[in-house]
Amino acid sequence: MNDDLLDRDLHRSYAALEPPPTGDLERRILDAVRSHSSARARSGRKLALLAASLVIAVAVGWAVRSTPPKIEPSKSPPKQDPPRPEEIAARVNGEVILWKDINDRLKDIKPSDITQELRDSARREQAEKVLIRQFAVRKGLTVTDAELEEAVQVDVRTHGSLEAVERIARFRYGTMARYREVRREEYLIHKAFNFALRSWGTDPELADLKLRPVAVPEADLRKYYESHSEQFKAFERVSFIRIAVSFSGDPDHARALLESVRRKHEKGAEFSMLAYYYSDVARAKNFRDMGISRKDLEGFYTPETIHYLFDELKEGDISPIVQDGKTLNLFKMEQKINQKAESFEEAQGKIRSMMENQIREEQRKQIRDWLRSQAKIEPADLFGEK
Repeated sequence: MNDDLLDRDLHRSYAALEPPPTGDLERRILDAVRSHSSARARSGRKLALLAASLVIAVAVGWAVRSTPPKIEPSKSPPKQDPPRPEEIAARVNGEVILWKDINDRLKDIKPSDITQELRDSARREQAEKVLIRQFAVRKGLTVTDAELEEAVQVDVRTHGSLEAVERIARFRYGTMARYREVRREEYLIHKAFNFALRSWGTDPELADLKLRPVAVPEADLRKYYESHSEQFKAFERVSFIRIAVSFSGDPDHARALLESVRRKHEKGAEFSMLAYYYSDVARAKNFRDMGISRKDLEGFYTPETIHYLFDELKEGDISPIVQDGKTLNLFKMEQKINQKAESFEEAQGKIRSMMENQIREEQRKQIRDWLRSQAKIEPADLFGEK
């Protein structure tokens, strides 16, 4: 059999393949057909072509299997209509803030308690967050999943367990996913402030941002100690949460309700959440008994209750049902502080930390003011500036 003739026949057959086989596969096909034709030379050209056809048929199968699947173009999401002017609460460098988002932030407040001043305050707060986030994006700052998980674990340690964090997250944000979004946003804002605090002397964009140094001279520490001497005398303070139910006549109904609430807590309900939901006394519902002295409690509780809270109820414990005037109460002692008097040497570390934190807060305000001065904000008087 003539090898040139065979090659031409095979190459004509290759033209039918789409896509064509690789050079390596083509070489193997030719070698197989030629080997077959040498062993069967007396059978003539037809037999050789039959063998070639069989091998090429395998190649055709390869071509069919190797043809990449046709990818349908993805459909574009339906276009959303731009917001109407009355739906827009503000614009920050062109980014739209909707009144719907502002109202969502206020959803846990009774509609009757939402004033225009409160809505405007929430609008300013949201606009400020957008400003800081935009700055973070310009600087390439991000929050990794590991950093977010670290922030979540801080909350877990603060509240005692993941289950407690999940309860609070559902109460405040609806879902854990939303809680994690908010924590990521808070962490990014934290990173943005830290970047500005570190880089204001070196970053060209921050060249005109002049911040007050954090270091506090010892003379300023001593001056604070002398002018606030009352803070460094011996004192006693407690912080507690209570579930308070008032009654006017027979207290049995209030007692039955508190016993039911106690059972809910024993089954895992968060004490602070129960206080918020079941208390009908404003002082209890709004957690006003934090960091208070015996004198602070006079006029709000009987002397017997004050004595019990300061001298008997231990930190972390929950009281039995305690009657105080026309209320029945469950108390949970969060913290007890009994501080001895402090000399300047003993107190100066605490004073320094407090004063440096004040300076850092002033610096954050300077950064916020600077970001506003560099931004295009609508309405122009959103932050009280024309």
